[in-house]
Amino acid sequence: MTQSKIFSWCAAVLIVGSVCAGWIAIGRLAAATQHGLIRTEESLISARELATNTAASATELQRLVGVIGEGLGNTGAALVATRHVSESVRGILDVASFINRVDDLNGSLKSAEATLAEVEIDLAEASGSIEESKPILDKTIASLQQVPDQLDQSIAEVRASAARVGRQVWLWRLAMTAGGAALLIVLLLIDDMRRAINQRLAQP
Repeated sequence: MTQSKIFSWCAAVLIVGSVCAGWIAIGRLAAATQHGLIRTEESLISARELATNTAASATELQRLVGVIGEGLGNTGAALVATRHVSESVRGILDVASFINRVDDLNGSLKSAEATLAEVEIDLAEASGSIEESKPILDKTIASLQQVPDQLDQSIAEVRASAARVGRQVWLWRLAMTAGGAALLIVLLLIDDMRRAINQRLAQP
């Protein structure tokens, strides 16, 4: 076997070995990529469940805030009515102010009215704070309710990417095999050309 044939065989072996190694490497790379996409999909699914639960909790909080605000308003109105009743009772008691016990009751009612007035102020401030927080809470809930849909889109894109990776693997392998086959054909053509040249040179 001449030196040129040895080089040709070595080149052919290297080409075949490179194609096989590339075939395996592409498969492992695709498998690792798909595994990463699967993990990403699982994380997105967990995040979607969390976002859905958070949106539901925020919606319930919104309902409770409305109930609390309404309750505070009703309580404040009841306190105002109670204070007015107390004032009316004191007006009646002023007529009988010559009795000491009536005077004591009158003073107690005044103290109670002062306390009620302070509570009314606190309730009004609390109710005002709740009303101010409602637009912010509504906006937050609207944003939270959009998160599950956005995550659904991301999950669909990840699944599509995993499917594309599976299809691309065979395209890459086909391209590598075709390239290796083309190189082998070139080597065969070079070998045929070399033999033809040697035959012509060997003729007298």
